[in-house]
Amino acid sequence: MEYTEYGLRIDLDELRKILEYAKNRAQYGNMERCLYIKGGERPTITQYCYYAECNPINHTYSAR
Repeated sequence: MEYTEYGLRIDLDELRKILEYAKNRAQYGNMERCLYIKGGERPTITQYCYYAECNPINHTYSAR
């Protein structure tokens, strides 16, 4: 995953892993069953928790 002049570039296998992880966290970790994609200079893919006690997951944390 990397930021390019066209936006965030994600390999399809990597995207599949992100979706599988997000699905797992939704099923077992009190996370929402949806992802939020925010555009801009450095786009992010975020998954939020149902409760205020836990932190959201930034699925683009490792993007270069």
